[in-house]
Amino acid sequence: MYNRHKDLGARFIEFAGWEMPLQYAGVIEEHHAVRKSAGLFDVSHLTRIEIKGKDAISFINKLITTDLEKLKQGYSQYTLLCNENGGIIDDLLLYKKPDGSILLCANAINREKIIAWLNNHSSSYNIDISDITDTTSQIAIQGPEAQGILQKITSTNLSEIKRFAFAEINFDGINLLVSRTGYTGEDGFEIYSPASIAESVWDRLIATGSASNLKPAGLGARDTLRLEMGYLLYGHDIDEKTTPLEAGLERFVSFEKENFIGREALIAQRQNGIKRRLIGFEMIDNGIPRQGYKMLAKGIEIGAVTSGNISPTLKKGIGIGYVNIGYDKTGDEIMIEIRGKAVLAKVVSLPFYQVRKR
Repeated sequence: MYNRHKDLGARFIEFAGWEMPLQYAGVIEEHHAVRKSAGLFDVSHLTRIEIKGKDAISFINKLITTDLEKLKQGYSQYTLLCNENGGIIDDLLLYKKPDGSILLCANAINREKIIAWLNNHSSSYNIDISDITDTTSQIAIQGPEAQGILQKITSTNLSEIKRFAFAEINFDGINLLVSRTGYTGEDGFEIYSPASIAESVWDRLIATGSASNLKPAGLGARDTLRLEMGYLLYGHDIDEKTTPLEAGLERFVSFEKENFIGREALIAQRQNGIKRRLIGFEMIDNGIPRQGYKMLAKGIEIGAVTSGNISPTLKKGIGIGYVNIGYDKTGDEIMIEIRGKAVLAKVVSLPFYQVRKR
């Protein structure tokens, strides 16, 4: 895929060992394309792991915070892997296939760590774990025109694929897994294919989508889009020192499920109460919040920004970060220390941007 991005004028950056397109025409243009028409992302850097065998479901259910037994076949779900202390090892998408196998889509920076974690807990299970990242590709088409564009290259009725469901579609005689998922908040699909035909899939979508103002989009737009939705980025907003309760992800923890790793620690934290909480904030005064900037209240440091930027849609500075309990009430005014100056902001509920129903 590298030469495809190069030919499109991509500006590259190194990310988790990959050369990734940061932008093509520009972050703002690509961001607006996704919100108004459609954007095409190469997200093949994401880690893809396949778990097969008769114990695949019970094995994964032991490790994740959601309940895989309750998930219907043919559907995916967002879930978390936690350590014994309740810290988040990774957040990922999980796909429950009709044949009983599981596909995990994890963060690129955690590839080796996740493989090691799975292998270290697999000894008593009849399963086979395969890292299929290098033999597969992953392309995301996102935006209000996404379905119409993708529909032109498949006979499968895409309107029958519900949110978080997936299906196989035929592409030039090859079956591709297509899921109605994404990281932008907009409607769209993620397409999993053999790496050998990734260029063909990409080229067909670029050609088909040109009439609908489809734009290739890079990591820059991916970041501003996910931030507007309040979606968390591993290594910035969550890590192994962060728990789901602190990060506002308690809805993805099935406490009624017995005996998953981290459960006891999370139950104890829920009973004792958390000391900090993730909040969203928007700037009242001019300023661009960035990761690591201090958050203040009455001159006292109360936390730090984990992600921040100018929202292309809202045209104002927005950010998320952790503050001490007591400073997390929606509507409260706080200060963000930007280049040595305290700048006014206020706590707001997430997401920052409400996707229009179409």
